[in-house]
Amino acid sequence: QTFLTNMPRGVKKEHLPSKVCLTCGRPFTWRKKWEKVWDEVTTCSKSCNHKRRLAKQQQQQQQQQVGQHEEAASENSSVIRRVNHQEQPK
Repeated sequence: QTFLTNMPRGVKKEHLPSKVCLTCGRPFTWRKKWEKVWDEVTTCSKSCNHKRRLAKQQQQQQQQQVGQHEEAASENSSVIRRVNHQEQPK
């Protein structure tokens, strides 16, 4: 947005753009240090960003574990099918 990169000096705080933090749900306003990356900013603080990243890592680990369990279950079922097939009388 060109509005944000060309922010005039002396803008009152109530006229600054704001967003809602994805982690804590609180509103936060534009800061000068976010001028070039405002579109990418999703959290209000380093603390919330850290919490968001931890939650994302934990979610990925859980998905990997579920995938491993499903893979192991499918391997076990194919072994059981082979064993049952061999045990059936001809």
